[in-house]
Amino acid sequence: MKILVKLPKEMQDKIKNKPKRPQAAPKREGGQAGSRQMRRRMQQQGIEMEQIEATRVIIEGSEKTLVLEQPEVVLMKQSGQEIYQIIGQAEELSSDDLTIVADKKIEDDESIEETELKPTITENDIMLVANQANVDKKEAETVLKECDGDIAKAILFLKNRP
Repeated sequence: MKILVKLPKEMQDKIKNKPKRPQAAPKREGGQAGSRQMRRRMQQQGIEMEQIEATRVIIEGSEKTLVLEQPEVVLMKQSGQEIYQIIGQAEELSSDDLTIVADKKIEDDESIEETELKPTITENDIMLVANQANVDKKEAETVLKECDGDIAKAILFLKNRP
């Protein structure tokens, strides 16, 4: 014979609010795994992934040409094969539109001025070359300038000259 006793309200609330055991997270539809798990699985299978910084991707076909501006490009390598994954909004172009885009690109490239970067030669560089090659500072500086600031090349030149 069982005797049922009704508990006071305060104790009933405590029992109802008792924490439950953690439940497994529901699986996603389509069996997709998270990106971290995906990367681990791909590494285990010998697949290397590399993000490529691209500003434009052009896909030329016999029927049409697609241009993707600011795409996300991922290179996947597996056993000598390269797979490119391209994500972005494609715009279909006719051959006339493509010529205009190419001409614009050429004009943009021509407007970029080419500036020759000259190496900075410090007093320490000159002193190092002069000490290593047993020459005076002026000669060391002259040879350093001729060698475009390459210290090792300047020292070798001064040591091996007749």
